[in-house]
Amino acid sequence: MDKAKERERQTRYRYLTEIQQMMFVFGEIQDPLADTTMLIEDIVRSQVIEIIVMAAAQAQRRGSRFLAAEDFIFLIRHDRTKVLRLREYLSWKDVRKKVKEREDAGDDIIDDANADKPDRVAKVNIKLSWELANAFSENLADDDSDDDDEMLDAQSDSLKRLKDADDVTRQMTRDEYVHYSECRQASFTFRKNKRFREWANMTAFLDTKLNDEIIDILGFLTFEMVSKITEMALCIKRDLDKAASAAPGAADPPKRQHGGNTSEGISLFSGPPTARTPLEVQHVQEAFRRLQRTPQPIRNFKGGLTRTRMSLI
Repeated sequence: MDKAKERERQTRYRYLTEIQQMMFVFGEIQDPLADTTMLIEDIVRSQVIEIIVMAAAQAQRRGSRFLAAEDFIFLIRHDRTKVLRLREYLSWKDVRKKVKEREDAGDDIIDDANADKPDRVAKVNIKLSWELANAFSENLADDDSDDDDEMLDAQSDSLKRLKDADDVTRQMTRDEYVHYSECRQASFTFRKNKRFREWANMTAFLDTKLNDEIIDILGFLTFEMVSKITEMALCIKRDLDKAASAAPGAADPPKRQHGGNTSEGISLFSGPPTARTPLEVQHVQEAFRRLQRTPQPIRNFKGGLTRTRMSLI
């Protein structure tokens, strides 16, 4: 029976290692609980399926059979920070692709006239149909000031994340930092396109095969999902621990004396006073509930049961 459950777990859950690495990068302990990791994978899978279905419906409204990047950007258009990060991600991906193509072609010629000029990341030109400015793009000159402001916003958010990572790794040893760097490379889609398609069961929801760019966008969004769920769950856990410690009759945490000697509550064989406990299933469930707490429009005026739309994380 145990072997059957283990086989079913390996078949259904294919990204437990990647999710554990992502959770560790976002502030969780190095070895999170297996039930918590499986719950996060279930949530991410349901979110990916919802995104695919909604993006396919958006493409159908455009009169196209194929999904485009703007269909996914439309779904997250209310989160401006995430849209800017996605655009920056696509821009750097395009730059790496062009550099690789030049290297494969053996083009090592450098223009001396532009050698002193700093390279600028070419922004991916994605026409968003819901933006009013695109309706007059033929009559209006291109304004680079808005692009620069958006790039600065995206860079400021990236710098904040880098600063948080620097604070986390400041006290790490060399081996710990190497492990942390490897965990930061965790991805749902990098060199795993076939596994990702089978994991999300895309053939059941789409008639056409998604190209590599769309798979990369889904990989970016899944990374953001794990980040948001983990950070929200950690915040909930801190609040619950603080409330439990402040409750009347709660045991006081062990304190250290000024002379460096431990207090009476700590013995020789007790664990370290700063030991952290992993996230539990209840923390992830509460985080998902809060992230789903969005106003739903009233559409069933005739009564009866209707399907509640899932909010994208």
